Amino acid sequence: MKKYLIILIAVCFSLSCYANDLTGRDIAVLVDNADSSKDTHRYAVMMIERGNQKLIRKMEMWVKKYGKDRHSLNKFIEPIDIQDTQFLSWSYDDPKKEDDLWVYFPSENMVRRISGGGKKSAFMRSDFALEDMEYRHVDSDNHQFIKMDTINNRPTYVIESTAIPEKQHETNYSKRRIWVDKEYNLPVKIEYIDHNNRLTKTLQQGDFKQIDNIWTPTKLVMQNSLRNTRTLMQYSDTQYNTNIADNIFDQNKLKR
Repeated sequence: MKKYLIILIAVCFSLSCYANDLTGRDIAVLVDNADSSKDTHRYAVMMIERGNQKLIRKMEMWVKKYGKDRHSLNKFIEPIDIQDTQFLSWSYDDPKKEDDLWVYFPSENMVRRISGGGKKSAFMRSDFALEDMEYRHVDSDNHQFIKMDTINNRPTYVIESTAIPEKQHETNYSKRRIWVDKEYNLPVKIEYIDHNNRLTKTLQQGDFKQIDNIWTPTKLVMQNSLRNTRTLMQYSDTQYNTNIADNIFDQNKLKR
C-alpha cells in the first residue's frame, strides 16, 4: 500500500511540475501547432436546436495557410434558401492588423465586407458567432495558465485567454477559459465569458480522429447558457494537403 501511495504521489508531482514549466502562451502555441497541414478541405453539417425547432445547414469548407496567415472559405450547400451563401475570411498573424471577412448573399447578388464589431453577430442563426468561426492567432490574446484538470478522465491544461487591447472591440467576450487535451494539444472545452462576467456559451469538441497523423475533432457542440439553445457541428471527409488553389479565396470571385 505504501509503495502504491509513493508512486501516486510521484505521478501527481511530475504532472504538476510539467504543467508549471509551461506558460499560458506556451500552451496556446502547442494548440496553434497541432494542425501541421498546409491546407484543409472538409464538409460539415450544422444542426441548430431551439426548443422543438431544428434547423439543418450543410456546407463545404476550405482553409489554406500562407506562412502564419490563413485564408478560409465556408460555402453553404443546403437548404436551398441559403445555397451558395459564402463566408470568406483572411486572418493575419499581425495582431494589430484587422482580419478581413466578406459575406456573399446570392439572394441579393451582393458581397458585404464585415469588420470590427460586426464579427460579434451570429453565424447563420447558429450559436456560433462569426468570430468563433474565424481562426484566432496566438498573439491576439494574452494567455494565463490556470491549473491542470481532467475531462472525460483525460488530463488537460486550463488556460484563460483575454483579447489584447487592439482586439477587444471585435469580441463579445471578456475572456475564454480553455481546456486543452494534453495528448492532442487541442481544446476539448471552451467557456465564453462576456463583459458582464457571465458564462454565455460552452463549446465541447470531441470524436477525435487521427487523419494524416493530425488529431482532428469531428464533432462540436456549442451550448448557449443564456438562451438555452445549442448548435451541433459534425465534420466529415476531412482531407489535408490537397493543394487547394489560391483563387478559391479571391473575394472578387464570390459571386461565381
